[in-house]
Amino acid sequence: MIALKTFNYKTLNDLRLTTSMVEKLSQIYELKGKTAYISIKSKDILDKLLAVAKIESTDSSNRIEGIATSDVRLKQLMDQKTMPKNRSEEEISGYRDVLTTIHENYQPYIKITPNNILALHKELFNFTASTWGGEFKNIDNAIITTFADGHRETRFTPPPAYLTPKLIEELCNAYNNSLQENYFPPLIIAAAFMLDFVSIHPFRDGNGRMSRLLMLLELHQLGFDVGKYISLERLIEKTKAQYYDTLLKSSGKQWSENKNDYLYFIDYFLSIVLQAYRELNSRIDFTNDTEINPESLILTKLSNSLKPLSRRELMGLIPQYGETTIKHALATLRKKHKIKLIGRGRASKYKIND
Repeated sequence: MIALKTFNYKTLNDLRLTTSMVEKLSQIYELKGKTAYISIKSKDILDKLLAVAKIESTDSSNRIEGIATSDVRLKQLMDQKTMPKNRSEEEISGYRDVLTTIHENYQPYIKITPNNILALHKELFNFTASTWGGEFKNIDNAIITTFADGHRETRFTPPPAYLTPKLIEELCNAYNNSLQENYFPPLIIAAAFMLDFVSIHPFRDGNGRMSRLLMLLELHQLGFDVGKYISLERLIEKTKAQYYDTLLKSSGKQWSENKNDYLYFIDYFLSIVLQAYRELNSRIDFTNDTEINPESLILTKLSNSLKPLSRRELMGLIPQYGETTIKHALATLRKKHKIKLIGRGRASKYKIND
């Protein structure tokens, strides 16, 4: 007999916040307040950060799932200057559109409900020939890892397909009720929802991407809009091994029996949000230096970096200048032999010329 998962968001299986988690929450709220004050004076900078974050979020969230295209094609797709030419680009275009929908309509229209989740999933697959976009899975699935030597292992077996609609409805109810009752801080509830959503694995395809899109939607609605300006998906991609490890530790074989430990994934989630706020505040702190020319800023960023930086990374670090200005400044610095280009294509980065 299959044990029926229940979502007790009053206790989260007797979750006890650690000192580290409380400290992370405190720092997030502090930086959130600072960012809110700065944003009044920095709309132009935030608009540029938003444009960069959209590209990074779309790119990284898809790359986590093995979906990618070239930088040139990615930019063209994000600017809607071309149509997708293969399955990967179709899925990238769908993610782009859902991301835009969330950014522009998160309040008051998109509540966390089963119908809205289905609508967003349908939009995610709008460009594909798939027939399951906007439909819960009709066959059972499993979360499988493929290793370098080719062998595959089942990491987690989600609930069967016939239970999915009921579980998603109960999860949405638990999430919304918990926010109203203030059982836990909102960020804790958002992290728990993300874990439980992935563990249900409600779709035949797109579960990971949908979980990250819903994460952004929840954060927006809760007043933590850092994901608009700093790509949380990029930060997750950079720590992908830890992301999957904490998901597994917090779900595992005891998830269906309501004995799983939410702590591991929630702690990871808070670390990602905190890192994003630190990065946002760091980037905005430089916006008063608009009188500094872009070449000097590029040299400063490269000198302070422990690794070479791509043009996209430099654009994020120097939001007061646009892409064309950064591109021209990089060309000028190369002509002066002050920086060196290493790698090609997507892997191309810049470093100080020793």
